[in-house]
Amino acid sequence: MKRDRICRICKKAEATIADHHPLDRKTLVAMGLDADNPEYGRGLCEPCHNRYTASTNPGGWYKGAPW
Repeated sequence: MKRDRICRICKKAEATIADHHPLDRKTLVAMGLDADNPEYGRGLCEPCHNRYTASTNPGGWYKGAPW
């Protein structure tokens, strides 16, 4: 968040969420990479993060849950 103080998508709002990009956390972990490395992230504002996540991961974290 120190690196990206302004949202990397809209370039207007303050970045408040660290987003995994260009790969998601699951993929990074499956590849044996450090998902917390800033190289695999970007700062987004909440509205941009929510829109992006909804478009790339419909169902969110709950999709495929065993219960």
